Amino acid sequence: MITHETDIAIVGAGPAGSTLALILAHEGLHVTIMDKARFPREVICGDALSGQVRNVLKRMPDGIYEDFISTVEKTPSWGIRFYSPGQEALDLPFLLTHTENQETPGFICPRIIFDNFLFQRMKRYPTIVIHQGEAVNTLKRSGNGVELTTDHRTIRTRVVAGADGLNSIVRRTFSERKLDKSYYCMAIRAYFTGVTGFHPENFIDLIFLRDLLPAYFWIFPEVAGRANVGLGLPYRAVVEKRLSLKKVMQEMIRTHPLIAPRFLTATMVTNPKARGLALSRDLDNLSGERYLLLGDAALLVDPFSGEGIGTAMASGESAAAVIKEACSTGDFSAEAMQAYDRRIKRRMGMEHATSASMQRFARYPWLFDRVVRKANKNQDFKELLASAFNNDTIRKKLANPLFYARLLI
Repeated sequence: MITHETDIAIVGAGPAGSTLALILAHEGLHVTIMDKARFPREVICGDALSGQVRNVLKRMPDGIYEDFISTVEKTPSWGIRFYSPGQEALDLPFLLTHTENQETPGFICPRIIFDNFLFQRMKRYPTIVIHQGEAVNTLKRSGNGVELTTDHRTIRTRVVAGADGLNSIVRRTFSERKLDKSYYCMAIRAYFTGVTGFHPENFIDLIFLRDLLPAYFWIFPEVAGRANVGLGLPYRAVVEKRLSLKKVMQEMIRTHPLIAPRFLTATMVTNPKARGLALSRDLDNLSGERYLLLGDAALLVDPFSGEGIGTAMASGESAAAVIKEACSTGDFSAEAMQAYDRRIKRRMGMEHATSASMQRFARYPWLFDRVVRKANKNQDFKELLASAFNNDTIRKKLANPLFYARLLI
């Protein structure tokens, strides 16, 4: 059994863990990162990279954003098209106006490509030790650190970051943050070719399903003429109605008035695959003595859209600042780690509150339909909704239930 020591051990090498590792290695810290999978590996996801992903990449060291723009195969996306339960479309651009040379606000990029891009960047740093194909079996606090074991080695570290997904062993071992099934969703995804009807600026399509709200069907334009197609359903609905995600997805493609015409010439090129999503209920209990939770391990998925890549990378960036300070002072107490929780709340609190509010109103088809109809008839109101992508003040308005009450009046 091999034993080695490190400043920080990161469990999970997805976007959250890779972001954290790259920033800390640039600061000169010794990082050990491990993942039970081998890269490149596939992740069931919508593959949408939000403006938050772009902004984190731009702040990361050593020209990673420029390399992403120039070398990674991806589709530029300029907005979202919502379809209300009443089947009326609402186009919301990420930017209200843009010029010919405007920087692209969002992208769609297969996770097998994007995650591997970040993973390969880590190999450039001699201070990052990577163990792939290795699951962590146990963790325990030991002396002035944490001890992790795998089938092949023991790692002693000053602090551990859990970036190991929904079933995080770091969260289950150390944290009181629990998975709440009432905020749990199931998603299924497959890739298709031959799907038609995309917006000329590659808006991502979210089609809300009246009989299953707040469930939605998504269609995202991918690279090489493919489409990422999927369905997200609340776990409670899946259990209570004994639904098969695959059958519901197939039924939508065959019969839904907005979906079926777009698949007349389509071919499924991968088998449907499903996964669970834990939508974030709150932003508490993200850290403790000598540990932090990131991304899906911290249950930080957006409550409305289910988007998790941006929040994962943002959590990695926030964690880096706290860990750098802790390594400098030698203080890894629960109180010191609480700085991470405060950073996450400042960074994501308003967006989280807005998304949670929108998720609640999405359960009422008549209200959802009314918002969409008003936005399509009133350009000022439409621009108000669109500006929420980049404006905290607008998001604060959308998070307030009185906003919707005034809308009805």
